[in-house]
Amino acid sequence: MSTSALNVWIALVLGLIVLVASARQLRSPTRGRGRLIAVLTLQAAAAALLYVCLLPPSQRVAPTGLVVIGAEADKAGALPAGATRVLLPEATNVAGAARVPDLATALRRYPSSTVTLVGAGLAARDRDAALPTDTRWQAAPALNGWITLQPPADAAPGARFDVHAQARGVERAQAELLDPAGAVVDRAPLAADGRVQLSGVARAEGRSVFQLRLLDAQGHVADSVPVPQQTLAAAPLRLLVRAAAPGAELKYLRRWATDAGIRVQVQAETGAGLSVGDGSVALDAATLARSDLLLLDERSLAALGAGQMAAVRQAVRDGLGLLVRSTGAPSASTRQRLRDLGLPLQGDAGSQIAAMPAEGDATMLQARRGPLAAGTLPTGDGEEADRASHAAALPALEYLALQADGSRALLRDRDGKPIGGWRAVGKGRIGMLPITDSWRWVLAGREDRHGELWSSVFATLARAQAGTEGPWSPQALAWAGERQSLCGMQAPLQAFDTHGKGVPLIVDGSTGAARCAGWWPRQAGWQRLQQGDRPYWRYVFDPQQAPALHRQAMIDSTAQRLATSAPATSQADQRVPGSRWPWWLAFVLCASLLWWLERRR
Repeated sequence: MSTSALNVWIALVLGLIVLVASARQLRSPTRGRGRLIAVLTLQAAAAALLYVCLLPPSQRVAPTGLVVIGAEADKAGALPAGATRVLLPEATNVAGAARVPDLATALRRYPSSTVTLVGAGLAARDRDAALPTDTRWQAAPALNGWITLQPPADAAPGARFDVHAQARGVERAQAELLDPAGAVVDRAPLAADGRVQLSGVARAEGRSVFQLRLLDAQGHVADSVPVPQQTLAAAPLRLLVRAAAPGAELKYLRRWATDAGIRVQVQAETGAGLSVGDGSVALDAATLARSDLLLLDERSLAALGAGQMAAVRQAVRDGLGLLVRSTGAPSASTRQRLRDLGLPLQGDAGSQIAAMPAEGDATMLQARRGPLAAGTLPTGDGEEADRASHAAALPALEYLALQADGSRALLRDRDGKPIGGWRAVGKGRIGMLPITDSWRWVLAGREDRHGELWSSVFATLARAQAGTEGPWSPQALAWAGERQSLCGMQAPLQAFDTHGKGVPLIVDGSTGAARCAGWWPRQAGWQRLQQGDRPYWRYVFDPQQAPALHRQAMIDSTAQRLATSAPATSQADQRVPGSRWPWWLAFVLCASLLWWLERRR
């Protein structure tokens, strides 16, 4: 309801009350004429005075400068002189400054054409306030530590997940990723711009919290932030494999796929019309529609018939993943078929050596691997042999100098050079992996890294599964005590607290097709949301546990608010509500006199 409409309703209600009271007085036969006129006049006067008490007449005032003092203002330099000063709730006391509950209240009470924000930035509570044209920000210095964090996406048990982060203000720093037990699972130095990527391996199904530590040059912990990770059970991948000949690469790939729970069907030709594996792998529309990934080598791709080629092309457009692995230099017909499928190759297919990213010490490797394999001998010698095997250096791999034009890298070597590539075609993806001897990692005792390599490739290319993500949020991270927008609501959504009490979240009609609702988490940690019958989990960060990260979020949000928002109109003077106390005093006197006339005999 607008302000003008509210004023009309208040006037109508007060007028109705006066009419009812006047009718009551006129029906009373015991009143004298003079006394009746006095009572009726005082009733009307009391109603009018009450109206102006509630809605005092406005008056014009000349705007003055306004200084809004927020958190960490004492570190932002000297306050501007000659302006009205107000304190936001998170600001420390300053002499001569009035305390206000929020920025919008400050702008309403002290209208000004020039506003100076002093401190760390605007809290989420104040970012929707309409600011005047001349709004400046006297910022406090940013904190040193982690300033950006990209938590890992949900992963299946045994899959690798990546953590991306960026730090500031720490020279020659290193980053460590610790599992929930406190063991280091990955370590890496920061790049020149402070960015780093670490990885871990998802274990049992459930939710956990890792820790990302920032170490200075002396090895002291400069900052630490929680890293939420959720492991979800995934449907078994359905894999079809066709090979022109059996070999070590196919043997160990099939062994890993079977151990990983992948439903694999293999057909490898041996010549003279014979094949080994799991029977004939039919490449028709029905079979491909039931599969998630098709794995071919360059010779089996060239040997496909016209009908099979058409079925594969259509299946990829419908969502099937296709991976072509190299066993040798591709022929001209193979290159042409890849071009027809949407993946043109470049390069002379010369043999090259790839050194993959190295790893840390034996303790970190053991924490990354988790429990020992079930087949390990339950003796000290067996455990020692298993640890020594998995601490062995990674052999360099051979790959062919082939690259898909305009594609994204499937893998990268130790120097960041791309190996292989993939492109999206319709709803599916097609990729080419030119590595020929990943099986050497298994023989060197590093089947864990062999599995990580192929798991990463399969996860990139396989058919997209039914989404497990709930409503998405435009904010990067959720913070305790701050409003979070949840968009894409297709069913009633509820948020549950730690006691299991559900609170319905209402869709904001102004968000249109995005269908967003406001969520205000009060506590940090994993929080349960439920959309219809499906539960979802979101991690809420505590600003006290990640001060530098939270401060940077405030800085980014404030800068974006000042740069992109539409400012309030600036005027030479503005109208503000006048003082209420004279009207209240007149109302009390009028009401007292009316009470005395009503009660006097």
